[in-house]
Amino acid sequence: MANQQLLLRNLHTFHVAAKTLSFTLTGKELHLTQGAVSHRIKVLESELGFNLFVRGTRKLELTEEGHRFHGTLSKSLHNIFSEIDDINTTDMVGEINIATSTGFANGWLLPRLHDFKAKYPKFNLNVFGHEEQQSFHENNIEVAIYYDSEGFTDVYRQRLFGDKYIPVCTPQYAKQHRLYEDGLESLKRINFIHALGSDVWQRWMKYMKLDVDYFEQFYCVSHREMGFLSAQHHLGVAMGRYQFVKDMIESGELVTPYPSMSTDKGYDLLCPLGTENRPKIRTFINWVEGQLD
Repeated sequence: MANQQLLLRNLHTFHVAAKTLSFTLTGKELHLTQGAVSHRIKVLESELGFNLFVRGTRKLELTEEGHRFHGTLSKSLHNIFSEIDDINTTDMVGEINIATSTGFANGWLLPRLHDFKAKYPKFNLNVFGHEEQQSFHENNIEVAIYYDSEGFTDVYRQRLFGDKYIPVCTPQYAKQHRLYEDGLESLKRINFIHALGSDVWQRWMKYMKLDVDYFEQFYCVSHREMGFLSAQHHLGVAMGRYQFVKDMIESGELVTPYPSMSTDKGYDLLCPLGTENRPKIRTFINWVEGQLD
C-alpha cells in the first residue's frame, strides 16, 4: 500500500468527497483542483482494490463498496477526533506545576489567583516559591515566572513586565519625619529597611548620585515581602519593586517620598520549549496576559 502519509491524505479526500458527492466542491473545500481530487480518489481505489464512486455524466454516486467503506471511515474519524477532544479536555482539567520566587508569589501571583479559580474551577495548581530558580526537568516544573531569566536555554520566554525600584513608607511615617518637606535631605534621618542579600539601596544611592550612610539607622529582614510589611507598620522606608507595591500605593496605604530607579531587567514567563501551546499551559499564559491588561 502507499505510504501512510499519502494514504491518510487520500482517505481524508475521499471522506469529504463522499459527503459532497462532488469533486468540484471537494476541491474548493480542500483548496485543490478537481483534477487533483480525482487523481487522489483513483490512487486510493487502486490501493484498496475496488471502486468507491460511480462516475456518471452529471452525477457522482458511491458504489456499494464505497458506502460500506465510508461508513467505517466515518466512525473511525469520529473516534479519532473524539479522542483528541478527550485528551484536550483532560489536559484542561489537570494540574499545572508553577515555580516562582516567594516574593512574586506573595506580591503578585497569589492575590490574583481567585480570578483564575473562578474562570477555570477544574484546574489544580501547585505553586512552588523558591529563592533560587529551579530546573524544569529536575523539579517537574511546567511553568515558571522569574526575574532576570537569561540563564535559561531551550525555553519559551515571554516578557511580562519590566520593573523599577521605588522607596515606600506609610503616610504617617512620611509626615512624622517631614520626608516631603525636606526631600532628599531627610534621608539622613530615616530608618532604612534592608532585605538580606540585597544591595538595592546601594545601587539606588549610586543611581541618585548621593552619599548617605544607609547603615547608620536600619532594620534588616530576611525576605523582601517582610520589608513591605515593616514599612506598612511605620518602621521606616523600604525599597519596593513597583509591581509588588503599586496596589498599596494606589490605595494610599503606602507613599513614595523619593524618586524611583529604573532597571532593564524584568519578569519573564517560561516553560520548556514546545509545551507553550499545550491547552493547559496556553490557558495559563492567556490568563496571565489578561491580568497584565
